[in-house]
Amino acid sequence: MKLNDLLKYVKPLKIIGDTEKNITGINIDSRKIEENQMFVAIKGTQTDGHKFINKAIELGATAILLEDIPEELISDNVTYIQVKSTEESVGKVATMFYGDPSRHLKLVGVTGTNGKTTTSNLIGHTLKEAGINFINNFEGANMLDGIISTFAIQSKNDTKLAVIEIDEGSIKKVMQYITPTKFVINNFFRDQIDRFGEIDTLIATIGEQLEGKNIQLILNSDDPFVTRLSKYGNNNIYFGIDKDAYSFTDYGISESKFCPSCGTELTYDHVHYSQLGYYHCENCDFKHQETKYTVTKAKVEPFIELSINNEDSFSTRLAGDYNIYNLLAAYSLLKELNLDNDLIKNGLGSYTPKNGRMQSIRISESSMALLNLAKNPAGLNASLAIGNPIKEQINYLLVLNDNGADGIDISWIWDTDFNIMKNQNIKNIICSGKRAEELALRIKYSDVNANVVVRKEIKDAVKQLKNYQEKYALVIPNYTALIATQKELENN
Repeated sequence: MKLNDLLKYVKPLKIIGDTEKNITGINIDSRKIEENQMFVAIKGTQTDGHKFINKAIELGATAILLEDIPEELISDNVTYIQVKSTEESVGKVATMFYGDPSRHLKLVGVTGTNGKTTTSNLIGHTLKEAGINFINNFEGANMLDGIISTFAIQSKNDTKLAVIEIDEGSIKKVMQYITPTKFVINNFFRDQIDRFGEIDTLIATIGEQLEGKNIQLILNSDDPFVTRLSKYGNNNIYFGIDKDAYSFTDYGISESKFCPSCGTELTYDHVHYSQLGYYHCENCDFKHQETKYTVTKAKVEPFIELSINNEDSFSTRLAGDYNIYNLLAAYSLLKELNLDNDLIKNGLGSYTPKNGRMQSIRISESSMALLNLAKNPAGLNASLAIGNPIKEQINYLLVLNDNGADGIDISWIWDTDFNIMKNQNIKNIICSGKRAEELALRIKYSDVNANVVVRKEIKDAVKQLKNYQEKYALVIPNYTALIATQKELENN
């Protein structure tokens, strides 16, 4: 495609170079650039694509879409297109080049506050084990630029299915580019208020994007925030957990339990945890919907075993009882894709986390670290509860940053129930990251009986953790701390 044609839908501030050349593709990953492609330099939350412009040119990029033109231009054969926002422009040029992928694909979206990466990866792993060709953003690149890159890199003529994790705060932007045919929505909790706003605002925005799109919604009926989106879907499917299937620890911290239709406080017949459970409004017809896929029995010892609809029983390699919902969400979607039962159970049962979601990492001859991302009160409560069944003495490493992708407001740590730790056999708690001191202060206010240490640098914190001799260490970073923490844990 001619570069001139690609630029019709963006508003360049400045162009340096030839616009008559042919472009063979668009990519935001400089490592995967091919000859005569356009490289889009995006200022991300953890890295700036402008740093990799020269690398992209070395690999064959002949057009660069950017915000800041370099002082030194290293090649006369490269065209530089300056725009106000590459993040806003990449969707437009990608749509122009590739078209709308959802026109020729069965496209599944996966979203929610907690567990969307695990759910998406469970689905992806199962499809891969079943030998099905599909597109999936395995690495959790769930914002617009990452999703576009996923399609650019993985699309093939014979691919008929895509499973795409979508950041809940990015749905408005993403759905200007793609329209899912099915959408799995697991839960909503208060998360990064300075980025997403309050839950009501977020859900209203998502509803606006779903309305009139004829999308089948696969919804967690146990969460009234999720059920609230029912009116925007078509031929919806619901999943949930039986009242007596499993006894969750209720952390005593709940999001709003008011009816979204009339504002009356919801009546609960049973609470799993937080706002998840069986509910109804006594003033209108809003209520927990009948589920097609139901966990009827579950055990966590420490890995999850579950039975669905009193029929399909299987064991998994996932720990953490909150993962019961992620497994059920993945199962529900796979059933709706008409995948064979044995293939579903084999896939879900063989999945091993490798992306910082309940990932096991050997850090010494005597110690195993359990790494799990947490970025809001509900997620951190669930992560802290992983220590409850461990009888041996354990250590913790908690890492808290306040970068843009994390949300700079860290007041949510005061809504976390650190009292969960008081009955655990803890020897040391290391606090790390940019806001390590505030984290240590919060823990001390909970009067947890453990040695609390502050090591702001992640490298130093992990080094100290590796010196301890206890059998288990629970490592819980928030979003931008995850990759650096995982790297140090795996570094021998």
